Amino acid sequence: MNENRKFLLLILVILGIFAGEKLYKNLNLEKNKKESKYELTVTRNSYENKNEPLDINKSTVDRMLKNGISLKYADGIEEYREITGGFQTIDELRRIKGIGAKTYEKLSEKIKVYEKPERNKLYINEASDKVLLYFGLTKKEIKKIRKEQKENFKINSNIQLRNILGDKRYYDFKDFVQYERY
Repeated sequence: MNENRKFLLLILVILGIFAGEKLYKNLNLEKNKKESKYELTVTRNSYENKNEPLDINKSTVDRMLKNGISLKYADGIEEYREITGGFQTIDELRRIKGIGAKTYEKLSEKIKVYEKPERNKLYINEASDKVLLYFGLTKKEIKKIRKEQKENFKINSNIQLRNILGDKRYYDFKDFVQYERY
């Protein structure tokens, strides 16, 4: 019987240790809850609010697709960002081929510019018409650029560009247009 008591006493000690450890943890949790006014609970999709517009300069094609933007427009948005550096305003969506007034209206409800990115450099003598359009030049201005390039082989200076675009438009482009790659 002495052996049974020792065994029973050993089990009680082990249970006491586990109970004491559990009690200690619970007391510390309660203490920490009292010290903090807020408890943070994060769920898997807490950062994906589908009612909030997407950041047009950071959203992936996959994310745009999940929010109802077609692959054609998502690819166009991604291409535009790669070429120009990103959207300064939502109005620039209209520069992408296939985005007319109705599509722009629908997309502008789903997309927003949160931060204006730095513009990529525009190497004007190497740029295709599509790239020039993406940067905001009009078809008429592109025609003048092509004419100047044909007559003088290339545009060499700010003076030439200013003569082509006029004073006001020149100041819109002067900070990111490059004539040569160095």
